[in-house]
Amino acid sequence: MARILPASANAEFLAAYKVEGMGGCDPSTLTVKVWDRWGTAPKDEASATGTGEFIAAVVYCKSCDKGVEVHRAQLGG
Repeated sequence: MARILPASANAEFLAAYKVEGMGGCDPSTLTVKVWDRWGTAPKDEASATGTGEFIAAVVYCKSCDKGVEVHRAQLGG
């Protein structure tokens, strides 16, 4: 099942997985939706980070409507 990363983890996610196409967007305006491998989501969402065992992700900018898909190969899953 997919989940939304907390906004505080967006910059870490973009840097860790070298997400391209969102260069002009402020990380605080982004929604990062990830699919965890084998249900490895953290139990406490407050401790969620921008890295993990992800199999796919979608990054969407709320201010300019740009979006990109991040596939398994790029996520290392």
